[in-house]
Amino acid sequence: MSTTDNFFATPSEKSKVKTLIVTEFLKAYFPIINRSVGKEKKEIIYIDLFCGPGKYKDGHPSTPLALLDLVNNFRDDNIRKKLRVVFNDENEKYIDQLRTIVNNHDVVSKLTYPVEITNLRASDVNIRVHTFKKCPIFSFIDPWGYKDVSVAQTWELVENIGSDCVLFFNSNRFIMDINKENQLCHFLPIFGGQLEEVGKTVNNNLLGQKEKAERIVELFSRNLIHEMSKSKYSGYTLYVLPFGFEADDKEKISHHIVFITKSHKAITEMKKVMIKHSNTNHYSLLFDSKDQLQIALFHRETFIKEGIMEAVRNSISVDANFFNKIWTIDNLLEALDRYNMKLNYQVTPYSREEVKNVVEQWDKDDFVEIIIPKGRLRKRITYERKFKLKKELLV
Repeated sequence: MSTTDNFFATPSEKSKVKTLIVTEFLKAYFPIINRSVGKEKKEIIYIDLFCGPGKYKDGHPSTPLALLDLVNNFRDDNIRKKLRVVFNDENEKYIDQLRTIVNNHDVVSKLTYPVEITNLRASDVNIRVHTFKKCPIFSFIDPWGYKDVSVAQTWELVENIGSDCVLFFNSNRFIMDINKENQLCHFLPIFGGQLEEVGKTVNNNLLGQKEKAERIVELFSRNLIHEMSKSKYSGYTLYVLPFGFEADDKEKISHHIVFITKSHKAITEMKKVMIKHSNTNHYSLLFDSKDQLQIALFHRETFIKEGIMEAVRNSISVDANFFNKIWTIDNLLEALDRYNMKLNYQVTPYSREEVKNVVEQWDKDDFVEIIIPKGRLRKRITYERKFKLKKELLV
């Protein structure tokens, strides 16, 4: 029995959370994309390059089956009419098992396009037969390790308008294997010109394992942005949102899932999902399956105000006119995320609700100037209300 066979015996809490993050985001994503496509005969494409067998041996659904169940339960039949589902895995046994699941699933008869199932290495999948259509694509890249992952393929999957990607990023395996010369051929497509810096990070004894893991995600993001700069979409803003998983037995990050998009609306939706499933005692987006006592003693809200204030300070270092601008909650959050991408190659971990709560507190402290529309007297912070931040905020 292989290691992957053992993995698909029964789902860990982390695996359940990973599937929930993907499917709960798609529950919001598919209707939004469907509305944006409108009545066009444009496809909405879902691609899973490392799909696995579809469910665990104990009967729990893995991501492919959870995806089919989700699509089957949509009230809006227009999504099923437009959706093209593509599953791939290199493991022939898994593909045989998945075909049986797909063929017996109720959703198949409701889909306009038959579910496509291929048995190839992920790097050999011809994704251009889908990307050339200029349709929105949601891709899920969940390898066992890191082989067959590349920034070129990842960028190609998110290049089209409305396209997003969730990438499983095995942070700890990079740390363990970076000094193995026979693995460098797998690292180069992922890190490109950042590979030397990855090696320096891993071999820096002054950094803890968590710092190294987070830095490696940042270096991947930098290389992805470099890949984007070579395309016609180089003028777009790329948004990257990582979610970490702590190791069960040690104070380490075992892996991340990384959400990649060009849409800030998509980032806002994914933040909602990730915050819901994060149980860290800090504002970082993390899942820890072992530290329940410590988690119970602290609350994310304790750290939010401090974290958002730090994001404002970072923004000012990039934009000298920050205090002269007129904001709403949503465009303030988007600006903070853009500036954080420039500085740290990932967005902030804060939701629009959290930013609104902090701005409301700043208003009470007289650090906000609310712009009241003509003929209205009521002064309060809403999502639509325009306001300016006072420089006294930083005093």
